[in-house]
Amino acid sequence: MKQFALMAVAMVGCAEPQTYTPPVAGPPVRTPPMIIGGRPVGPGPVGQIDSCGLGTIRDLVGKTVTQNMADDARKRSGTRTVRVIRPGTIVMMDFRQDRLNIDVDDKGIVTNLRCG
Repeated sequence: MKQFALMAVAMVGCAEPQTYTPPVAGPPVRTPPMIIGGRPVGPGPVGQIDSCGLGTIRDLVGKTVTQNMADDARKRSGTRTVRVIRPGTIVMMDFRQDRLNIDVDDKGIVTNLRCG
């Protein structure tokens, strides 16, 4: 048994060293967008995931929030619910892809729109 082990070690020492050749990179592969609720979902302009129709209501940023505007945003985006989040408002951090969050500043101006 010892002779076999010694022969195996001797044979490994005689083997030619092998070099690693990295694979050649091809063209980038485009992944099709995921579809949720009949809409393609992917990164938005600020790296957000658009599962609630943000692209259809981006024009609301910078405008004063009203109940009519929030209702219009819900209809245009196709979401089930909307919540307006004012500074200091305590909100649950549960993510609901069918909810639109409208962030406003202390003057009621829309500063951000996000899903969740």
